[in-house]
Amino acid sequence: MPASDQLNTENLVQQNWLHHWQPLWQQMQHDKMLNQRGQVLHYSCFRLPNATTAIVISAGRIEMAVKYSAVIFELVQAGYSVYILDHLGQGASARELSNPHKGHICTFDHYSDDWQFFMQQVVIPSQHQRYLALCHSMGSAIFANYLLRYPEHPFAAAVLCSPMLGIYSGPLPFKAAMPVVRALRWLNRLLSSQSWYLPGQGNYRPDPFPANRLTSCPQQYQWLLSLYQAEPTLQLGGVTLDWLLAADQVMQRLATAGHSIELPLLVLQAGADRVVNNKAQQQFVAQRPELRELKVLAGAKHELLLEQASIREQTMHSILQFFARYRAMQE
Repeated sequence: MPASDQLNTENLVQQNWLHHWQPLWQQMQHDKMLNQRGQVLHYSCFRLPNATTAIVISAGRIEMAVKYSAVIFELVQAGYSVYILDHLGQGASARELSNPHKGHICTFDHYSDDWQFFMQQVVIPSQHQRYLALCHSMGSAIFANYLLRYPEHPFAAAVLCSPMLGIYSGPLPFKAAMPVVRALRWLNRLLSSQSWYLPGQGNYRPDPFPANRLTSCPQQYQWLLSLYQAEPTLQLGGVTLDWLLAADQVMQRLATAGHSIELPLLVLQAGADRVVNNKAQQQFVAQRPELRELKVLAGAKHELLLEQASIREQTMHSILQFFARYRAMQE
């Protein structure tokens, strides 16, 4: 990209943040609640007057609600109310370990139970006629697990962006590493009361742009880093051994029981993803082809909603077009 185009893109991202995304973010309701285990969960929402449909966002790993300010702006402009929960251990929600940088959970059921509690305490009392879900990466696994645990849910449809249904591991099969991870966790529990990082991972340290696996857009990447720099308490580092084992457990559950999910789903796949396993997404769609659609964004990295303009526009167009089907069904 020519330097002048890069400058224009950077200016556009910053201008949108200053003049559109941030003002709406500041108008939103930001609150917290205690989950059923007594832990603080932070959430944000925008109740659009006269909106009949609410979209609930399930964010990915390391993410916080403000990262979705651009998406929220576009959803509100399209006529939706929007709700988003900071998952336990992320954003402004409580951390489970003394080191706040560790991405940790013992079971994904905790995430999914928190989602159910959020729905019951905050979202459903808003009394919208219809509820849709927009999920990214780990948030897709959380939501799909929620659908299995709570089949009487209120959702009419959902979009899964780069869903974490398997983890990309390069030439080494992911399953081949799991016996080593289990042995390390056994040693961890023997020697320490604190969950260890997965080897090679540590506290928050942003990758330089050329090494990042999230987006091919330097301006969007810089904007994301600026959010973490402005609010260091939102920073999150690598995952613990327990998190990876919990992730493996929920991904296996979705591989074997995911066919029982009775919900229309649009799966948006990043063609050049090096974070999650795209083959697992294809297998998940194939479980129920009459209910699930797969759309591949060629050349896209993992963060479809933070990608370069052409890819991001395709992503948002697909999301809004899919959601419009289900809003139209009720109106």
